[in-house]
This record gives sequence, structure tokens and C-alpha cells, in this order.
Amino acid sequence: MWMIVVILSVLLGVYKSRRSNLRRIHGEGQGIFITGCDTGFGYDLAKRLDGLGFRVFAGCLNSNGKEAGELARSCSKLLSVVQLDVTKEDQITSAKAYVETVHRITGCGLWALVNNAGIDCYGDIEFCPMEFYRRVADVNLFGMVHVTKTFLPMIRKSKGRVINNISVKGRLSLPRISVYGITKYGGENFSDCLRLEMRKFGVKVVIVEPGNFGGVTGILSGSNLNRLKDDKETIWNRADPEVKQVYGRKIFESQFSELERAADTSCRTTTPVIDAFEDAVTLENPRTRYLVHGGRGLFDKCCVYATLNSYLTTAWMDYLVDRWFNSSGVAEIGI
Repeated sequence: MWMIVVILSVLLGVYKSRRSNLRRIHGEGQGIFITGCDTGFGYDLAKRLDGLGFRVFAGCLNSNGKEAGELARSCSKLLSVVQLDVTKEDQITSAKAYVETVHRITGCGLWALVNNAGIDCYGDIEFCPMEFYRRVADVNLFGMVHVTKTFLPMIRKSKGRVINNISVKGRLSLPRISVYGITKYGGENFSDCLRLEMRKFGVKVVIVEPGNFGGVTGILSGSNLNRLKDDKETIWNRADPEVKQVYGRKIFESQFSELERAADTSCRTTTPVIDAFEDAVTLENPRTRYLVHGGRGLFDKCCVYATLNSYLTTAWMDYLVDRWFNSSGVAEIGI
């Protein structure tokens, strides 16, 4: 185990030392569309790219909300807040029309699309209603597909890139994350298929896979935490009586007991992820995947697990799940 930690630390050091020496494009005035900019990665990335001189189109679920207002006030006049619920076709169409209008006036084009919008859910497969699977997939998977297909002609013309925020959970399987996990596995497949199809046009497709950063993205605090708590009660109330009897309320409660403390294990800053996004946007030859370690320990268990998952047998991976992740599985994951 310590050998793995040493190797990962060395590789991380090499990566950081090489970042500043890699060739980058000059982004002054070029258009970047980012979804999910109300909070978290999208919010911080919009500010970073605005500071680099890009013309940022920040898609927000609530363009009139407090967070969107703060984002607009803290950035330059090149940043535009755009109303965008990725599950609404009319809003996606309107967002594209707005970008095209700005392009006609300024000639900014669209260099990159960053699909960042996402929601989470937690619970055993037997408990989670189909409504939850559809709700999360509409945002995380079908929303990403729809937005990409809408903006792809503009990206093709600029020979730019599509960057998808997939999560480490697109590469690992753990108890109680199936609702979220299947959308991320689907996102990996969609991104790889798109990458292969777009190569002939000179368009690059990049995947960013953040590890344990849940405590700094807003997904485990405020209204999002309250929604997860409400989901827990909905899951129990809608469960089949036989399922309730088999699991029992005590076991059910224990699976959610770490939810409020999960943020305590996550990385304290989004900077490593925003650095990866910046590389994906600005490097002439970005990597296909950026697996970004988070957490507060020596290493991110989920990212190590995801890496080993490509090499070890199923029996070994199941053993690691039993050893590395507690009974609830939440505190170590930072959903």
C-alpha cells in the first residue's frame, strides 16, 4: 500500500512540475460555454477562465439567483450569465441562440464546451424509486448529450474541444451509488465515442474525473444536503413493505448516518480540479482523461480504487471495498 502512495506522489509531483512547460493556446476573446455555474466547479472555473481573458458563457440553473449575481459582479464584462436548465430543450436552444448572437457581434466563436452540470443521489438499488434514476439521468447523462449535440456544430467549426466533468465514479462501483454511478459510466462511454468520431474534424474530447471534492462543491451542504435528507425519507416511505422488513429501519438509517459528516473527508479546495479543467481548455494537446485526487489524507481512496480497478481481479476489488469503505460508504467517498 505504501508503495502505491509513493508512486502516486511521485507522479503527481512530475505532473505539477510539467504543467507550466506545456504549450498553451491564447484564449483572449474566445468563447467558452460552461454548464452548472451556480456553485462548485462551474462557478470557480468560470472565474478562472474569465481571468485568462476568455469570453465565458456561464450556464446557471437560476440565472437570477444570488450565486449567479455574485459570479457576474466578480468577473469582467466578457462573462455572460445564461439561463440554462439542461433538462429543458427550450433553454438549451435559447442558450445556443444567445451564443450565436454574441458571435455575430464580436466574432468570438466557441472554442470549448464544458459539461459540468450534475446532481447526486444515494441509496440501495432496492430502495431507490425509478423516478430517482430518471431524474438524475436527465441531468447528468441526457442533459450532457443534449447540450453537446446542440453546440457541437460550433465546436466543429472552431476545431475546439468538448470537456466533460464525469467524476471518479465513472470508473468504480460501490454500494448505494448506482443512481449516480450509471450516469457517470454512461458519460465515460459517450465521451469516448464522441472523441473517436470527432478526431477527423480536429476536435478534442477530454474527460475530467474529480475524486473526493464533495465538501467544497456545495453538493453536501445547504439545499443539496437537505434534498438528500428528503430523498432518504422518500426512499423509505415508498419502499415495498417486504424490502423494509428485510433491511430494517436500523440498517437503513446506518447507511445514511455519515451523510452530514461526509464533507469532512473531502479536499478543502477545488483548485486541483480547476487546474485540470484549465489544462483541458488551454493546452494544445490535453490528455484524454484527468483523474484528480481529492480527500484530506495521503491519497484519495476512490481514485486509487479506480486506478486499480483496471488491473486487479473482481475478487480483489470486492475485498478492497470491504476494507477501505465503511458500512455507509459515504464518508470515504464525499459524494
